[in-house]
Amino acid sequence: MRINQRLLKPRPLALIGELMLAVALVLAAGLLAALVGQQLAGENVMALHIIVVQGLVILAGLQAILRWRGIRWPDLGLVRPVAQDVPRALIILLAVFAGNGLFAGLVMLASPGTLEQHHARLGEVAGFLVGGLPFLAIAAAMLFVAVYEELLARGFLLQRSRLLIAGIWGPVLLSSLLFGLGHGYQGWIGIAQTALVGIILARATLYWGTLWPAIIAHAVLNTVALSILQTL
Repeated sequence: MRINQRLLKPRPLALIGELMLAVALVLAAGLLAALVGQQLAGENVMALHIIVVQGLVILAGLQAILRWRGIRWPDLGLVRPVAQDVPRALIILLAVFAGNGLFAGLVMLASPGTLEQHHARLGEVAGFLVGGLPFLAIAAAMLFVAVYEELLARGFLLQRSRLLIAGIWGPVLLSSLLFGLGHGYQGWIGIAQTALVGIILARATLYWGTLWPAIIAHAVLNTVALSILQTL
């Protein structure tokens, strides 16, 4: 992926600070969203409020960081979408399904019953987030989630990691680990699965030089997963 020359200036300590700032932004957004959720307890639209608040806080914070560092959105891979992004997203989805299938098989062999408990926990989360919402509303909400999570993870975190660590796989692994840790509420299985998905999304983003295949795949994956999990 092309990196603007302005991205070559920060020193390693500055880059580490920016990564920590991005993580702090996610934590702050999650906390604020939780507070909003408490205020709206009992409302049917509570989950959508939480998603919107968290996303807007992350986007606003990320915009402030980019403005401070003199970075543009296209520098992070938010370029004009093209028709090829759809089949590219399908390739990502196939890779994610294969990777998750292998991971699930290993977990079942190593710790029978753990995966079922994890799915039950995720089913409760899904019921809270999208319970009772029509499919189109779920899809729209997950598209919004995919946009701000990909801008942060496969956009900002990945590109700053590339400036901090040489090569391809080091930045991919670092940004994916940070992405996985942001899903700590899902337990260690959720962290590992999310990091695995992050690795696939990050590598695809670097290969094609655009965030759109990852955004599309992310939105589809979340929509399908939540639609299935809320029925468990």
